[in-house]
Amino acid sequence: MEQLVTGATAALLTLFDLDRTFYVPSKVQRKIALYSWWTSFILVNGALAILLYQIFGDAQSLSGWNPYLRALLFGVGYLALVRLKFATFTYQGSSVPFGLEAFYDAAKAFVFRRINTIAIQARRDETTELASSKTLKDLASDAKFAIGADALLSAEEKVSRQKWLLKTLQDAGTTEEDKKITLANFINSGQMMDG
Repeated sequence: MEQLVTGATAALLTLFDLDRTFYVPSKVQRKIALYSWWTSFILVNGALAILLYQIFGDAQSLSGWNPYLRALLFGVGYLALVRLKFATFTYQGSSVPFGLEAFYDAAKAFVFRRINTIAIQARRDETTELASSKTLKDLASDAKFAIGADALLSAEEKVSRQKWLLKTLQDAGTTEEDKKITLANFINSGQMMDG
């Protein structure tokens, strides 16, 4: 049971990282590929955390700990361990980490690039559909509402987004179609981009 707690902790933290990084619309053309990459990354991290627990879970220094607390520690500790670097070398003017972090970052970048490609296409499709179905005035109204209704934004963030909205609408160098795309993307994802 402790191994399950370890794996679930690492998997849950990995899920939070993926969710924080990517906005993926519900309509995705390559849903199977997306879920395969997403789930594989979560499961591999959970499995590696369990392996770490199997190897070091019975260490003498941890024997007095509550087994579930120890399992939780290993689930969190796994992600700290994979970010460990033993040394940093300078190669052609760039700092190159040496340690588990380099392998983890390479694997993470590999998976994240594939997820990002799928997410970008899905966001493009979703944004284009919304932008073509509404007028600029309707999109501006929806964006203004989204800013005001977002309970996760601080007062300063709301003011900043309102300024961005006004700047986007008043930008004389941007076409109406580009403004619609910019606002539709904001409404769907909450991300501000230049028009």
